[in-house]
Amino acid sequence: MSETDPNTYIAPALQRGLAILELFTPQRRTLSLTDIAKALGIGRASAYRLVFTLEHLGYIGRAGDGKSYRLAPRSMQLGYHYLSGLDGIEVAIPYIDGLRDSTQISAHMAVRDGTEIVYVYRAHSHMTLSSNIAVGYRLPAHATAMGRMLLSGLGDEAIAQLYTGVRLDRYSDTTAVTLTSLIQEVAEDRKRGWTMNRSSFVSGIVAIAAAIRDHRGEVIAAINLSGPSAVMDQPATLDHLRAKVVETADAISHQLGYLPRG
Repeated sequence: MSETDPNTYIAPALQRGLAILELFTPQRRTLSLTDIAKALGIGRASAYRLVFTLEHLGYIGRAGDGKSYRLAPRSMQLGYHYLSGLDGIEVAIPYIDGLRDSTQISAHMAVRDGTEIVYVYRAHSHMTLSSNIAVGYRLPAHATAMGRMLLSGLGDEAIAQLYTGVRLDRYSDTTAVTLTSLIQEVAEDRKRGWTMNRSSFVSGIVAIAAAIRDHRGEVIAAINLSGPSAVMDQPATLDHLRAKVVETADAISHQLGYLPRG
């Protein structure tokens, strides 16, 4: 009996409609019909039918100029439904808010999606120089503090398999750009129980992260503090902030039923 090609069951129109929603990013909040058609490699007439359908269903709407499009509230609802379904996020929110309040530094929570991390919560600080990353934003796991802590929940072989055929791009002088160095760094993070990045993506920003575990002991998320190096990058201050991040991650893990051995 021959196997059926999975592509046989893919609905191209639905695939393109979802692709349109994915075109919108924090950097590109509005798109014209021409932008959409060009990005999908289809004609304007085909793009218009897809856009008309998404607009009619409430997933996108007209921007202020009346010519371009932006995401509409119904798209946001999908994201909120996803977030509300994540294990631990409702438990974690008051703890992350408390971490922000006690340090006056922006705190975040992220989960891993393949080789990327996805920000699922942000407790914003009112510092002049603070993290400006929005919920839903994606960053490469290998180059971020939370990403490395999320990878620490995997064994060396699982990390090697995950990154098979994946290029490790350099984002700073400290980014691991080989699989060997990444596995070594993650092993050190795992043993230490926390990690720190300096100027990974934005110059002058420091991030300290720790992992969150569920009742099975599996790493399901990570939290961090992210703020200006002028505030965070002092020996005594770093020790205090590191302790606060680890303490908060441990408290969330405990609420999720994690009981460390020993």
